[in-house]
Amino acid sequence: MFEQVKAEREVFGNGGNLLVCGSVMKLPDEIRALAGKAQCVYVDPPFMTGEKFMRRRPYGEKGWKTGTPAPRYPAYDDLYTSEKQYLRLLRRVVSVAKLLLNETGVFYLHLDWRMAAPARLMCDREFGKTRFLNEIIWAYESGGRAKKYFSRKHDVILLYAKSKDYFFDLTRVPLPRGDGRRNHMARGRDEQGRLFSYITSNGKEYRYYDDEPVYPGDVWNDISHLQQRDPERTGYATQKPLKLLERLLLPVTNPGDLVVDLCCGSGTALEAAQKLDCRFAGLDLNPEAVAVALNRLKPEDLTVICPCGGKAELLAENEGNRFRMNGLEVSHPEFPVRTTPLDNLESWETGVIEDGIFVADQCFRRSFRYPELQQDLKTEKPVSAVMTTDAAGIRRAYEIK
Repeated sequence: MFEQVKAEREVFGNGGNLLVCGSVMKLPDEIRALAGKAQCVYVDPPFMTGEKFMRRRPYGEKGWKTGTPAPRYPAYDDLYTSEKQYLRLLRRVVSVAKLLLNETGVFYLHLDWRMAAPARLMCDREFGKTRFLNEIIWAYESGGRAKKYFSRKHDVILLYAKSKDYFFDLTRVPLPRGDGRRNHMARGRDEQGRLFSYITSNGKEYRYYDDEPVYPGDVWNDISHLQQRDPERTGYATQKPLKLLERLLLPVTNPGDLVVDLCCGSGTALEAAQKLDCRFAGLDLNPEAVAVALNRLKPEDLTVICPCGGKAELLAENEGNRFRMNGLEVSHPEFPVRTTPLDNLESWETGVIEDGIFVADQCFRRSFRYPELQQDLKTEKPVSAVMTTDAAGIRRAYEIK
């Protein structure tokens, strides 16, 4: 028999990385403990759009196979009563970022046209004008066209350094030079047969070889928004592409460095950090965002801190080192009319609960690649507890009694 219990902390492996449900306005102790340790802090906060954003998530085996059903759930509110209220959040984000950075670290603040100007002034005051490095323009093609002004189709990513000793290596993000000729440049071939374009200025010749890489400037138009059917999409509103975060992190971090995202949303920055062998810590106010981010991360060396949801009946069997999952009896207003206990589940883990902490042993998560729920998990050692995440992203813990 399984009894539903509280276990707001879950540990995978050594638990070295962090994914925390909490607010930057009331900073959790686990994030505060990272003060002076982060090499990079990236924050993509709400943009003060005045909108209430939703997320779309596949439901059950059919949803993950075909894309439907995919109910819509609340993601986050970007509803601020005043600019003053919003700037209070932004001021807190900037001050916490500075607190967390080490002396070689850098801070990325990702915004759009609405609040980029006051944010720039705020960062100048917090970090100092001399610590400003870049205002990156990420230009993209999406949405409709404006008629009364030029279409606003770019985001602004501010880059600041903690100190003059900051780390930055542009050579880590080379781009292909491309085949297009520069019409204003002459063409040549050197004695080794290498083709180049060149221009002469003040009697000096500047050569640009075709086989040498170029490096990004501060206007990026080669990374597109995620398209509707992009396999990278999680359904979480305002999700950023992994390629964008990799380009941001590569020149400013080394393997083993700590990356922190204070508004981690769907977890793109955390996935990019993990992919680059960096340590990471993510914070988000929304428990469902934590569930979406967790689904993208490898269940290795990770601590998750997130409240558990309401009552639901677990249907499972345990025989020694083997667990069989038969589903979760739970209702949700956004679930399809006809549901099954198996389809109600998005992921589950087996483990033990020690001092209120769920220590995970084995896990399974649905994905586009593995849409069918794996019902049997063989454990490496005797286990006595199960952690579930339902299709709405709500986590629950159970223990054998």
